[in-house]
Amino acid sequence: MIKHFFILLLALALATPAFAGEKLGVYVKAVEKAEGTFDQTVKAVEAGLSAAGFDVLASYGAGVYVSCGLRAHVIVANNNDYASKLMAGGPMSAFALPLRVGVYEDASGINVAFVNPSSLNRTVMGDEIENELSAATATAINNAITSSIKGAAVGAQIGQLRDRGYVGGMGGGKFLDKIATFHEGGEYGNVVASVTESAQANDKDWKLVYSMEPAAGVTLMGLTKPETEAKAFAIAGDRRKSKEEPCPGLDHAASFPIEVVIYSNGGKASVVSMDEMYRMKVYFEDAGNWAFMKNMTMPGNIQDELEEVVTSGLKKK
Repeated sequence: MIKHFFILLLALALATPAFAGEKLGVYVKAVEKAEGTFDQTVKAVEAGLSAAGFDVLASYGAGVYVSCGLRAHVIVANNNDYASKLMAGGPMSAFALPLRVGVYEDASGINVAFVNPSSLNRTVMGDEIENELSAATATAINNAITSSIKGAAVGAQIGQLRDRGYVGGMGGGKFLDKIATFHEGGEYGNVVASVTESAQANDKDWKLVYSMEPAAGVTLMGLTKPETEAKAFAIAGDRRKSKEEPCPGLDHAASFPIEVVIYSNGGKASVVSMDEMYRMKVYFEDAGNWAFMKNMTMPGNIQDELEEVVTSGLKKK
């Protein structure tokens, strides 16, 4: 299956031109007005991804305000060969790996969108690094979704549209300057075990959604909190909200979970995450500067709490 997946990627990559300067959305809306129930759609997408050579790492109901009256669901997938190729760029490349799909409802019905690997990759790794592979992977994910469910195939770029990887403006900057270090020191395996235990046992409602080791000495974890998701989606859709569309921000469901990377660094382990203000900028910039200004304390609060959750066990030692 993996061999067939990469043969498909190679064929797609050879037919996909470099996209430097091309406007890409943070997300790709694959399908709208999906037929069947919400749960049936989720299961079909999971099956479609698996059949296309992706491993489903996690699948969970996303946090949505009760007043919304709608649902959202996140599926996190991986392909080991794709991950290995990107990880040649070093531990920070792990932030480019998440292949997240969001199934969500709006006034038109059930929709499916995913984080665009092409957009995320060039923000994390640079405009000219593995862009053809990322574009081919985006096509493979889109095809896996559209072939697994009936509905209107859209293939539309949504969210913030960018013509380069660099994320500028308020809260933006160079990616490598936007890494928050939560902890340094200790043996890699012990640190991974401690962070895992702390994340699973915290009393702040954070959930360890998945954990994977995409390269030797590198662990990528995804954590989330339902309340944080619900608030983020509400902010993302605030200026698009209407009587007909009470919760348009659910089209950003695939922005979660939040990644934490643990890696061996010169014999010592480091625990890092993307600076939360920057991460919000990457995934939610289309909410507008006013939304960021009104919720200026939110990113810092998220980052402080996440750091406390994942390092609580390390601080006791």
